[in-house]
Amino acid sequence: MKKYILYPTLILTGIVLFTFCKKEYDHPPLKNVNASAQLTVAQLKARVPASSTFYKFGMGDTNLYGTVLADETSGNIYKQTFIMDDNGGAIQLNMQFTGGFAVGDKIRINLNGLYLVNANNMIYIDSVDIGKSVVKQSSGNIVTPKVVTITEILAGSVPSNSNSLQSQLVRIDNAEFVEKGMPFADAIGKASLNRTLKVCGGTNSVTVRTSGYANFAAKPIPSGSGYMVAIVTQYNSTMQLTIRDYQEIQMNAAGCPPPSFTLAPPVASLNENFSSIGSSNSTFTTNGWMNYASIGNALWKTNINGALKAMKASAFNSGDANNEMYFISPPIIYTPTMTLSFKTAFGFWDSGHPNAITALVSTDFTGNNANTANWTPVVGAVYAAGTGSFYPNATTNSGVLTLSNTSILNGYSGNFFVAFKYTGSTTYNSDIYVDDVIVQ
Repeated sequence: MKKYILYPTLILTGIVLFTFCKKEYDHPPLKNVNASAQLTVAQLKARVPASSTFYKFGMGDTNLYGTVLADETSGNIYKQTFIMDDNGGAIQLNMQFTGGFAVGDKIRINLNGLYLVNANNMIYIDSVDIGKSVVKQSSGNIVTPKVVTITEILAGSVPSNSNSLQSQLVRIDNAEFVEKGMPFADAIGKASLNRTLKVCGGTNSVTVRTSGYANFAAKPIPSGSGYMVAIVTQYNSTMQLTIRDYQEIQMNAAGCPPPSFTLAPPVASLNENFSSIGSSNSTFTTNGWMNYASIGNALWKTNINGALKAMKASAFNSGDANNEMYFISPPIIYTPTMTLSFKTAFGFWDSGHPNAITALVSTDFTGNNANTANWTPVVGAVYAAGTGSFYPNATTNSGVLTLSNTSILNGYSGNFFVAFKYTGSTTYNSDIYVDDVIVQ
């Protein structure tokens, strides 16, 4: 009989060899990539400058290095991550599978065979397989948000331009949400919802989009003001913010104070046909006009509908139970023979909508809180009749209104203001349009 003796030393050697041959994802062999085979985010984005375009990488050795800015921990981001390269450029990665990344991971992506896509003006690398295309270089790296303004976010709507903040981790200070107390998203129906973040003391705002699967979807939106950290995303021309973590919303100060306005120099007459409007859904401050929300947060917005360029007010989807907003002229030097005329139109009319539009004048508005000024309805004004039309197909002339017939201007001397006040609610949220405002 043959006997086989296994010596302990041989057994130990085998265990050691097996242990050192085991492959671990967290500590892969790091490969030194030639500089010529490395691309920056800016170089990538230049390859797909137009929406609805894509670029497929060939099988050469082409790589992108970046640090993870956002992961899937909160549930607000799914099968996506965002990375920033060493030059400060950032881009979205769409993943084939969930998990695998944490904020602060430094990674190398082999781009061979992957697609670079520009869809609806959002640029991303598509269908990244973490097991095949990604090597983790290190973990725990510090990522710091860029402190930016909403104006800067809105200005970067062309994603291939150097001023675009798309996919960047940003911090917005001195801001508040419009929809105070409402949930961030529909946690029951698992539907994503848009909310609005606006800057204190200004008129600019940006959309905050939250998934119904986020672990904070049902939480009430803070009622105060402060700062928020988020990732900048984009859908067509709409810039959006995506929250990484609920704890990065710090709005513990009091709400933003009512806006104050620097008055334009007084004018002797007014003839505003809004021909300078270039796009819809923007605020209008040209020629000294002022925009003020006295109840809720909705404001008058520009509107282009065919040949009609006008100012539009609506409570539809405002997020407020009630809305009241003023569109106020620059100061006008009053003369006793002065007249006012304007045109109005309704769209998406809600039958019975009370006091939807009123033309007003004031002699004591100072540019501060419009609620404290005395506003008097203009006598004799004719407004458009409510109809069921979706969009206005005609405007109604107010008539030529003698301003001295309005009591506060009878015998008055000095400057005054014309304002158009819209009131609406969740029940009555008709659209109202104002055009061709003439004071002479």
